[in-house]
Amino acid sequence: MKKMIVIVLAAITYAVSGYPARVTVSVRYVPADLPELMISLPSPPELPQENEFLCGDVNEDGLVNVLDIITLVNHIMGGNPSPFDPDAADINADGGINVLDVIALVNIIMQMPGMPCGCVAPVLYEGQTYNTVQIGEQCWFRENLNVGTMIVSNTGGQLQTDNNIVEKYCYGNTPGNCDVYGGMYEWNETMQYIASAGSQGICPPGWHIPSDEQWSALTSFLGGFDVAGGKMKSTGTVEDLTGLWYAPNMGATNESGFTGLPGGYREYGFGNFDALGHNGSFWSSSQGSSNDAWVRTLSCYYTDIYRGSYGKDNGFSVRCLKGCWPEPTQSNAGPDQLNVPGTTTILAGNTPEFGTGLWAVVSGTGGTIVTPTSPTSEFQGVAGNEYTLSWTITTQCGSSADEVVISFAPAGFSCGDGLVYEGQSYATVLIGTQCWMAENLNVGTKINSTGSGYQQQDNGTIEKYCYNNDETNCDIYGGLYEWPEAMQYATTEGVQGICPAEWHLPTDNEWKILEGTVDSQYPVGDPEWEKSGMRGYDAGGNLKESGTAHWDPPNAGATNSSGFTGLPGGYRITTGEFGNVGSDGYFLASSQYDATRAWSRLLCSYTMQLSRPFYVKKVGFSVRCLKDEP
Repeated sequence: MKKMIVIVLAAITYAVSGYPARVTVSVRYVPADLPELMISLPSPPELPQENEFLCGDVNEDGLVNVLDIITLVNHIMGGNPSPFDPDAADINADGGINVLDVIALVNIIMQMPGMPCGCVAPVLYEGQTYNTVQIGEQCWFRENLNVGTMIVSNTGGQLQTDNNIVEKYCYGNTPGNCDVYGGMYEWNETMQYIASAGSQGICPPGWHIPSDEQWSALTSFLGGFDVAGGKMKSTGTVEDLTGLWYAPNMGATNESGFTGLPGGYREYGFGNFDALGHNGSFWSSSQGSSNDAWVRTLSCYYTDIYRGSYGKDNGFSVRCLKGCWPEPTQSNAGPDQLNVPGTTTILAGNTPEFGTGLWAVVSGTGGTIVTPTSPTSEFQGVAGNEYTLSWTITTQCGSSADEVVISFAPAGFSCGDGLVYEGQSYATVLIGTQCWMAENLNVGTKINSTGSGYQQQDNGTIEKYCYNNDETNCDIYGGLYEWPEAMQYATTEGVQGICPAEWHLPTDNEWKILEGTVDSQYPVGDPEWEKSGMRGYDAGGNLKESGTAHWDPPNAGATNSSGFTGLPGGYRITTGEFGNVGSDGYFLASSQYDATRAWSRLLCSYTMQLSRPFYVKKVGFSVRCLKDEP
């Protein structure tokens, strides 16, 4: 028996109202070995996604097209298609799957205007049923909202109050007008006293008061403000007994299915009612100012839709738009924390405006989040381990997540511990995410500077200069090294050089990171960093040892707030002389400027700024080592 393919053909005829008056569905079986069929259908609009399924995506391929019709018909006729999503197949949301869903799916694919929203049942809210209409990618109520207790408008100003009871006006203080045109609401009552665009307000759960931008999106989809009004208004006129609008009801086609009604308005000044049959005005959830909000108005005299900002004490109609509120605040898990000393740290997630946050360990072993719901919880880990943590903010509408990496220094060394190298102990300090020596390096065999040019040699022995050829100056300020000797004759930036294992000579960029970390005004990446040759605002002062025990006065701005304890070791110049001990501290970077020169950093007694000069490699400068990243 030959395999068969089900082909569904649908013919749809519309009545004047815009609703399908007759739908004919034809199911045919054709041999599977016929040549490939080329079917050209319009792309369907984006449909509401409910509970993680795409309405109409019956075969779960991520698309809504004729293949879903085939799968749906096969199911209805007793087949067992796989995959098959029953939630996505109940297009008309009546709780059953039958030929009516086929008709609804064909309408979706053919983009028939005025159709109910796919997979969205009519909404029963406060004892009243509201139908829906799909317009572009938006799902709207087809009727004006009519919820709450009627209060009488007998004076101007705000009469609806924040009393946990939804209150409405009915045109002319006549309850029957609310049954026809819906209620009228002041803006604050509409929003239920939450002034955030997109708020649920007096709409049912899962629906909200449309924002000004969402009204504009509707207008744009319908062809622009000058024609959208006609496509949104219900048809007919009072005069010919076919509608609720007064003549001429200009351009009214209700092509969109929005079925806009002329409910008039309640005027805030004296509390009067006006414009029934002439105008229909609808609140947005977007404020124009503290006293007014944006409104859309339909008129019997025009085809356009008017956008204006009106006082919040007016009473206007309300339409609800599908979409949850509030969306969760965008999650921010804070900056990565690398090579943290010890085994605990404080997390730095953001505090959500909307939603609740929750930390979770994504990867890494032995980690504990002490207070998972706190954005600034303590985190406990294991020395030497790296962790990825997620900070997820959730509301009933969904969730937003961000990740942060936390790593702890190995158990054998924690930044801040003393480091023993070649028989000498060095203090260390964590500055931001970097672990630095807090003393100038003093390693190697002293040689005297007796002439110009290079004197330190590539001979397998680390050689150093001591200021004025005096060993005691090396004990205080550390050694002075030519660039090739410090690099141990490599030219690749970031090499170990004369530093201990798992440490290296800092690159120019790593110096930049240090500068941005300690500078109070110009963080990493700020373009002001590159102004002239000076680096930042007070980075130098925050890196210098304070006081004048080693620095010449005035030692401007020296706070040593970073713990770097920069010293003024002076330099050995290319002619072989020494200079500027007490007034300047020069530090090598492992990054070359060109073949004969390399970058460095300069601390000075007379300024709290930090300079970034480059010098020939023959000079002798101080060295600070930086811990390798784990």
